[in-house]
Amino acid sequence: MSPADLAAELATIDEMTLSDLRIAWQARLGGTPPRLRTRELLALALAHRLQVRACGDLPGPAKRRLAELGRRFAADRGYAPVAGPVLKPGSSIIKAWRGVRHEVRVLGQGFSYQGRAFGSLSEVAQHITGTKWNGQVFFGLKARTR
Repeated sequence: MSPADLAAELATIDEMTLSDLRIAWQARLGGTPPRLRTRELLALALAHRLQVRACGDLPGPAKRRLAELGRRFAADRGYAPVAGPVLKPGSSIIKAWRGVRHEVRVLGQGFSYQGRAFGSLSEVAQHITGTKWNGQVFFGLKARTR
């Protein structure tokens, strides 16, 4: 399905009644539509499924992150997620540890420390300390959780 076809399809959903949406679900996706009682929820569900079919679904890590956010919001309506740091290639992260200054360079893919490439900050932290660390915690980019 082309982007123009998808856009046209999504535009028609806004005009449909609840029964129209149920018929459209069966015609376009097959099977029985979910037992949603409001037109708005079924319209969102149909639009989502059509977009997934046309463009592909979210990657696994994004789905897991959304599920985790959903659980946290359900448990605490006041929960306010904090975005992680955005590390731009070419920038440096500096950490003084046991009296020694350690400088890590951010690459396009991974990190460089003492001329050696690492896939993650956790690998760099383990190399420096000899023990497993959360790299963002070790370098002070994220608070340690208890």
